[in-house]
Amino acid sequence: MYSHMPMETTVTPLECRSALNRVRGMGFGWSLNPYRGCAHACVYCFARTTHTYFDLGAGEDFSRRLFAKTNVAAVLEAELSSPRWRRDPVAVGTATDPYQPLEGRFRLTRACLEVLARHRTPAQLITKGPMVRRDTDMLQELSRRAGCTVCFSIPTVDEAVWRRTEPGTAAPRHRLLAVRHLAREGIRVGVLLAPLLPGISADRRGIAAAVAAAADHGACFVDTNLLYLKPDVKAYYFEFLQAHYPELIPRYRTLYPATSAPEAWRAHAQAVVREAAEAYGVCDRRVVRLQPPPRPVALALPGLEGVGGR
Repeated sequence: MYSHMPMETTVTPLECRSALNRVRGMGFGWSLNPYRGCAHACVYCFARTTHTYFDLGAGEDFSRRLFAKTNVAAVLEAELSSPRWRRDPVAVGTATDPYQPLEGRFRLTRACLEVLARHRTPAQLITKGPMVRRDTDMLQELSRRAGCTVCFSIPTVDEAVWRRTEPGTAAPRHRLLAVRHLAREGIRVGVLLAPLLPGISADRRGIAAAVAAAADHGACFVDTNLLYLKPDVKAYYFEFLQAHYPELIPRYRTLYPATSAPEAWRAHAQAVVREAAEAYGVCDRRVVRLQPPPRPVALALPGLEGVGGR
């Protein structure tokens, strides 16, 4: 059941049998998640369904009953030591945030980065956690030895929307400062406006503001994903809507009869993000990363009002 109140978390140490998960149809071949569950408590998180594998709920259980894979680095070491390993790219944090507060105590993500660097395996990290700055030295080492990209998830820079939709995360401004820090340290870092939420964060002005902020803080790229609602997550998300945006429920029932929004809306939202990125000059500027990006006089972008925006 959805609750807007903060809840106490419990952490259970867990020994995993495998560290890497095979991924097909994506831009990477393998994923790695040092933790299960996530204290960030994002109301829309598609990974909530993974808790049902433990006979736990996809709602509050996902945010308060957390698991730390204490042997994950040792298991990863064994997997990457195999003569069959071909140094395929690994995505770190696809299901739970590798830099959620647990990392401050367990340091499992850093231990995994050390293994990846030692075995010259490229990695892409996905996070909302400014704690990633603590591992700048290891990210630089991995970048030199194999390649490393950090993707900061910043779906919105609207603080009212942030507080409602991502109650356990750092404020967008703190994430943006982490983007600037990593960019200045020579690490390839970008911003994911992911996911965009119809009627909440998918409007033209909100997208432009987020892309402009990404440009101002040295992002090498911006990208987006659209809200994806599996049945267990949909039930929880609709409880959130009922609490904060009840007027949007009819629209969501129309947009989400299945897990994904209509292709026309998704394509249009992605086009708005692309055009904003071009208008604000977001590109891989690491060589000249301390120079300010170009600023357009005006940003004329098609709206999203007809396909789920505000």
